[in-house]
Amino acid sequence: MRRHLAVAMAVTLATAPAIAAPNAQLVASVQNRLDRLGFDAVDADSLTTRQIAALHMQLQGRALSFGPGWIKTRQRVQVILGWDDPDA
Repeated sequence: MRRHLAVAMAVTLATAPAIAAPNAQLVASVQNRLDRLGFDAVDADSLTTRQIAALHMQLQGRALSFGPGWIKTRQRVQVILGWDDPDA
């Protein structure tokens, strides 16, 4: 009986989606970086946790430096935001 309970609990925990709101400080940081990149119309509070995480990873280091990589960074941000869909 105890083994069945342990197995059921393990399956439940393994299949349960992890739903957690992103940290407010992280959201504010992503908003600041979006603003600096020219996406000030975007409200980071309305983005999904997955988008916040992807933007956080994308907008690190020299990603915000103006230069050859700046356009690619903007394009990647548009993909993360879902703005790259030609049918939208």
